[in-house]
Amino acid sequence: MKNQILLLATSIILLSSCMSAKVVNMEDRPYVQVYESLDTSQDDLFLMANEWMIKTFNDAESVIQHSDKEDGVLMGKYLMSGGVSTGLYGTTSDSRVYSIIDIRVKDDKVRISITPQEWAYYEMSTAPKYTEEEAMKDMENLASSLYQHISTSNVDF
Repeated sequence: MKNQILLLATSIILLSSCMSAKVVNMEDRPYVQVYESLDTSQDDLFLMANEWMIKTFNDAESVIQHSDKEDGVLMGKYLMSGGVSTGLYGTTSDSRVYSIIDIRVKDDKVRISITPQEWAYYEMSTAPKYTEEEAMKDMENLASSLYQHISTSNVDF
């Protein structure tokens, strides 16, 4: 019985040490989308983009880090996926994936740049994996939701 337990423990240690993390680094290739011919002033585009960020950044992990209305710049740190969980024996797993969202507005134009920060996941693990393909899809959805918000919003005072 002791030999079986020892064999099982050794197998678990060996198999878990064989798992290698897949590191995803997209910092050198951000997702960039430019929307032109919007027929809207820079001030109104800034207000709409700021409103979009406030609505989109709906948790304590996502924050607007820089806002300059005069230059038409909005920047924030956005939680794209993941969280912190506690496993067996008090081990902590952090699977958060953040990105920097940079929005620039000028008369009739908006540019959104989304740059995920480096993250890793274990391919052979049963834990949820956030892949590069999922990140690309999420970035496309974010840019699309910004465009939809700007296209359908009105600035009324």
